[in-house]
Amino acid sequence: MDTKRALYYAAVAIGALIAVSVIVSVVSAILSLAWAVVSAAVSLAVLAGIVYVAYRVGSWLSDGDDGAGAADRVGGPRPSASTGIEAGDAANRRERLRRQYVEGEIDEAEFERRIARELETEDLDEIERELERER
Repeated sequence: MDTKRALYYAAVAIGALIAVSVIVSVVSAILSLAWAVVSAAVSLAVLAGIVYVAYRVGSWLSDGDDGAGAADRVGGPRPSASTGIEAGDAANRRERLRRQYVEGEIDEAEFERRIARELETEDLDEIERELERER
């Protein structure tokens, strides 16, 4: 009878080991699949971020490569004949600020402050030209 009982416990132990092995395998497969999905999503997000940054840097740098700003590009706003010189000067000043920022001569806060002042000056010049036309 001791032999039967020992065989019974051995069969139960083997069955339990097989059940635990199957459960561990299933959980491992689910975790592997979840890890693969998360890893792919993170990789795609990082790749999208790199592409976006490269696009932004490229578009920012291409604004100044040929010395022409947005006003000189096709489809961009065109200055009128009377404001061509002033608009070119403003574009040159903005381009010079961009270069100083890219080269590290000025920090981001200084760049933003100077650009804001440049845009305010541009708006004031526009108002003055409009008043002069009305006279």
